[in-house]
Amino acid sequence: MVDLAGGTNARIVVVPTASENPGDRARDYKVLFSSFKPKSIQTVHIGERSDAGSAALCKIISETTLFMFGGGDQLRLSSLIGGTPLHHALLERYREGGCVIAGTSAGAAVLPEVMIFQNNRFRLFRKGGIEMTKGLGLIQDMIFDTHFVQRSRISRLVHAMATNPALLGLGIEENTGLIIENEHLARVIGTGTVIVVDGSAIQINHIGYAENRDPFALTNVIYSVLSAGMVYDLKRRTVVDPGPTAPPKSTVPKPSKRLQKGK
Repeated sequence: MVDLAGGTNARIVVVPTASENPGDRARDYKVLFSSFKPKSIQTVHIGERSDAGSAALCKIISETTLFMFGGGDQLRLSSLIGGTPLHHALLERYREGGCVIAGTSAGAAVLPEVMIFQNNRFRLFRKGGIEMTKGLGLIQDMIFDTHFVQRSRISRLVHAMATNPALLGLGIEENTGLIIENEHLARVIGTGTVIVVDGSAIQINHIGYAENRDPFALTNVIYSVLSAGMVYDLKRRTVVDPGPTAPPKSTVPKPSKRLQKGK
């Protein structure tokens, strides 16, 4: 992240607001990022919505090259920052293309236009089993879920995607990340996997007809597992680089034209 943001010229702002202990998280992040010797690093905790209206803070955002949301509860981030001057300043800075926007755990979940913020205590694959709301809208037509493998969250990502298959579901394992460029290409980094749930080929989707708490039918969901180094095209919904662990290309001889013509 620091390299992408300018290395030693990076100007970093970390928001630990999602955490139950934002002061502790702020200190942790300051120690971590300071080791890369950036030009500046600031931690900003938004305790009330009025804090996100600070003109001084918006000025800082206009010069930031790496803006990161820490983990915790994503609803704290969306409810305290959504629609504020800070939110608008961050969107503007992102659209200018001069700033890396990052998040971990809840900080990643809040970045898209739509986010999951809660499980309801239903059995898996039951209508109404999750709660969703509007995220910060920094990326469109996607929904992120984190701690994905460790907490067996496939059912909630499928559920979220079933509500509108235009959404592309991306489940990120711990110690794993996605680097997304221009909302187009996503490269997997880290030691784990990213699970892609794609509803573009769905044939049957009965979630709109099922009663709350009842199971719903859903067929032809495309499910992919990506590992480090693989690159995924978010627009075309296909892998464009199989990564460094892919086997070498096949050398099986192709049939001759004579055989292809049946002669």
